[in-house]
Amino acid sequence: MIRQLFSFSLALAASGWVSAASAAIQVEVVRGGDAPALERLAADELASQFRRLFDAQVTVGTQPTDKAQLRVLVGNPQTNPAVRVAVGDGWPQLSDQGLVIRSLDLPTAAGGKLPGLVVGGGSPVATLWAVYELGHQRGIRYLSRGDIFPDVAAEVDLTGLDMVIEPTLRTRTWRTINDFCIGPESWGQQDLKALLRQLAKMKFNDVMLSLWPWQPFVHYEFGGVQKRTATSWFGDRFRVDGDIPGKTVFGGAAFFENPDLAGKTDYQSLTAAGIQLLRGVIDEAHRLGMTVCLSLQPAQFTKEFAAALPGSKAVHQLKTLTIGPGPQQGPSDPLLHKLVATKLRAYIETYPTVDSISLGMPEFPEWDEHAEAAWDELNADGRLGDMKLSDLVKQASARNIIASGDRGVRALRGNIAPLVFFRKLFADQDLLKRPAGGHVKLIIRSIDPALFPVIDKVIPPGAATLNFIDYTARRIVDNRQLIATLPADKVDSRLIFTLADDNVGVLSQSCISSLHELVTDLRKHGWSGFSTRYWMLTELDPTLHYLSRAAFDADVTPRSSHDDLFVAVTGKTSSSDRLWLAFEHIEQATNLVDQHALGFGFPVRGMMMKHYQSQPDPGWWKEVVDHYTEAMIEFYRSSSADPHARSRKLLFYYSKRSEYVLEYLNAVQALRAAAVARKAGDTEVTIEKLETAVEQLYNSIDTLSDVVRDQSDRGLIATLANFAFRPLMAEYEKVLDESESE
Repeated sequence: MIRQLFSFSLALAASGWVSAASAAIQVEVVRGGDAPALERLAADELASQFRRLFDAQVTVGTQPTDKAQLRVLVGNPQTNPAVRVAVGDGWPQLSDQGLVIRSLDLPTAAGGKLPGLVVGGGSPVATLWAVYELGHQRGIRYLSRGDIFPDVAAEVDLTGLDMVIEPTLRTRTWRTINDFCIGPESWGQQDLKALLRQLAKMKFNDVMLSLWPWQPFVHYEFGGVQKRTATSWFGDRFRVDGDIPGKTVFGGAAFFENPDLAGKTDYQSLTAAGIQLLRGVIDEAHRLGMTVCLSLQPAQFTKEFAAALPGSKAVHQLKTLTIGPGPQQGPSDPLLHKLVATKLRAYIETYPTVDSISLGMPEFPEWDEHAEAAWDELNADGRLGDMKLSDLVKQASARNIIASGDRGVRALRGNIAPLVFFRKLFADQDLLKRPAGGHVKLIIRSIDPALFPVIDKVIPPGAATLNFIDYTARRIVDNRQLIATLPADKVDSRLIFTLADDNVGVLSQSCISSLHELVTDLRKHGWSGFSTRYWMLTELDPTLHYLSRAAFDADVTPRSSHDDLFVAVTGKTSSSDRLWLAFEHIEQATNLVDQHALGFGFPVRGMMMKHYQSQPDPGWWKEVVDHYTEAMIEFYRSSSADPHARSRKLLFYYSKRSEYVLEYLNAVQALRAAAVARKAGDTEVTIEKLETAVEQLYNSIDTLSDVVRDQSDRGLIATLANFAFRPLMAEYEKVLDESESE
């Protein structure tokens, strides 16, 4: 929300504020002598931006002087005496996230007036955001992989700025680490820190480290058993040597690895490196004014702990890497409580500065048998009123989200016992106590939507919620009525925004139109904010830009945000128009895949060969290919339309990415045609189509290697090489051998 307070009249010609013919203007940035670290960072960032934006000499100090022609005061009346003197009683009422950018005349020691600017906020981090907002107002655009500046200005003009901005969504969480080598689990500390710095410029204020039990980020022991499992990417390893396309991006390495874990093979060294990685990320997030959340699966443990939890059962997910409670270990089991408490304490003591912990609802079918008794326990004091579990079960079965029918019933019933488990577990207030004092905030994640109306009554007292309604933004929009059922006025509630789903996976994705609908609903119903869900950054620049702007301005739309980004980046309205068409086509393609074949591009073993089916292409495939083709055309048109040098690399990246997607889809179609021919007994056509599939997939991966920009891009090439190209080559060689033997 932006409020215009009042305006100042500046005698610009007399003041010398703007002078194209004069030498570089002297600008002094003044911060408080005892300014908090974030305000010192803000002053330095402002000075750095001014040096690139303007023909100016910029100094940073703690006392105003009469040497400058322009003065910028950084901070607020409590942290900077110069701001207190300049603004007096005119400082606006701000929340801790509110920010101010105001042009005004400042008094000089000689009794004159000096053109000036106040850049501050209701807290030190808000002051930092104000600096980045000022940069945005003067043409800088912040992308996930760096900044794009306008041409260096011959004049300094900071007149007419009078802005007070408050967020419309106060919690803006970025999820990282997670799983799969195409995602940020493959990123080292240096890369993650660089991304956090860009997110801070976009005013994200929370970082979630989404962790899995088998990863090398914690050590603990229980019942004489020590954690001894430390792996990544569900235990998969990705060979990137040999005869594969795109291998030049790996620099001669035999395996694709997280750079901070590379070469480490034993549990101790992997865990030590993993802990160092996360601690560095946490420290950087705090340096940038962000809070940090650890997202955990509390009742899953690596398989060695089966010896410490007799009667436990293997947990089957993508692989069987963990164990959990068995049929005899219900939500009140004391041994299970002690093991979970031990695990949680290990994370808190390993990362003692973490701000919150997000715990997912344990999904154990065995706990279904406890549902009725657990429901009665939740409602022992009548807090749930006349609500009946049987009625909720009917709702869960009939609803339209992916967890419906029998799956919906299991999902709902599977939530009841864990809620009892959490309420009993966190009756011990010391469980969340930090080593240095204070408590870590508790967030309960992914409670079944059928429980939204009573969510404040079933979670542990004081807990917040992070809510998952469905896999994609489009699917949530189709069920947006559920958002209104949660009493957001009674519990801090955030919604998981899927920016790019792993089920659509390796294809280009966009969902900005659906996200806009959800942002509107969150504001309307008083939710505190969102947490992102994604794997690769790829084409997410306009999505991030939209979220960063819409979270502070309710008038922002997908189109206005798009033009705000791409007109500034390319310098041309026509280029922005073409890019809008390209991203619209990508979003329509994303929606089609989501609607007809969720899981089409899931980045796991069998991702390519599952399409080796002797069936005609589904009718919607052509429509998807047409959309991606139109997107590629618009990207290449934008890239070749004499774009400004500052945008050329970005547009070329989009163009090559779109070319990769089409070649990948062509490979899938050729593989399907090969399966049809093989079933018909036509070996010659089978070989021909398999050769086409191999060639298209090779070209697809090779195309990607031309524009690799981060570890996720490399991870995508590693995934395609191991889970798509090598299995396809094996089938091609098998058919050739069969043909020769015949």
